[in-house]
Amino acid sequence: MLRKNWLFLALGLGFTAMLTAAVPVGAQSSALSLGTIDRKSITRLASCPAGFDSGMTCYRGAVENCQSTVDLGFTYGVENPTQARLGTVVLLDGGGGVTPYSNPDYAKKYLANGYQIVYVAWDTPWEFTNGSTGNSIKNAACRPATFLNYVYQNVYQNVYHNVYNRGGLCAQGISAGSAAVAYSLAWYGSSSYLDNVELLSGPVFGDIKEGCRVPNPPVLEVCGNSAPDCNGAPWPDSPSYVSIDIALVARWSGQPSCNGINFTGASANAAWKAMSIVDGTDNPSFSYPQTSLAGWLCSNGQNNSAAQGDFFYQQFTSPQQTAGFSVTRIDNCAGAEGVSQGTTPQGKLGLDAITEHMISACVKRH
Repeated sequence: MLRKNWLFLALGLGFTAMLTAAVPVGAQSSALSLGTIDRKSITRLASCPAGFDSGMTCYRGAVENCQSTVDLGFTYGVENPTQARLGTVVLLDGGGGVTPYSNPDYAKKYLANGYQIVYVAWDTPWEFTNGSTGNSIKNAACRPATFLNYVYQNVYQNVYHNVYNRGGLCAQGISAGSAAVAYSLAWYGSSSYLDNVELLSGPVFGDIKEGCRVPNPPVLEVCGNSAPDCNGAPWPDSPSYVSIDIALVARWSGQPSCNGINFTGASANAAWKAMSIVDGTDNPSFSYPQTSLAGWLCSNGQNNSAAQGDFFYQQFTSPQQTAGFSVTRIDNCAGAEGVSQGTTPQGKLGLDAITEHMISACVKRH
């Protein structure tokens, strides 16, 4: 399969004002249903919690009515640039997403270049479907997908801003945050409004079965089928979850045998596959002709984020599928997923390469 760097820009305009999050017009026909966020219940906070940028205004809300999940509260923060706004960037942190985006350098760079910034922190890990237990990470991904849709309708399209000067709406996620964005694209219709996404160290739920099953799957050669077109030479990475991630995925998925000492059963393997971003069926969408997509993967093999991400990126074999596509190998990462501190094959700092790509690709296409 060939994967190339594509960037075909098309400008468009649209405006919708709604009080609750719902699948916007033009979403894929097979998209799963979003939950709801009652705009009337959103409350402004006197000050932002720790971790939010000092210039942000923060709000409290809750995602309700996601299929087979309990309602989940969240806090989000919004900060506007001092100059004319060129677009909006939503940043989603890794793990359970219970803290705001952990690297403030991205917000600083995007604000300095004219982009509105949005952070979100969940009351409990978004991957749990029921309080502190889980049974389907795919169902749980309805929460961040619903939040992204809420931002589209109520922050990005804020009636207090000039409707003709909104620029692009874009998202950036790291690790499990990148998986939240990928779920929203593949399963919840967000390609109908997201203009660009930057996926750092993931998406880590590309194929959960391959991450959990015992016996473990073979080592994957990341970018192995497209070495001439991937930005960097292929490298080996195991799809299997390691360290603390094993216990987290086991709890979030409701399948405690994840990468344990015994062979996993057929029912657990089937459950993991069914909740993956790439579930082996024709149900997820991998056609985002108005959305640009960039992946950034560590080459050090310290965990499975690169291999899991590759399961997702392998689905893009034609330039018609996206408005732009690239996967970049990052060397010298700080730890297993520190793409920001690593370097591209061209020797550029990961932070600089990612922000430069976002700024160039976050333009209005819808």
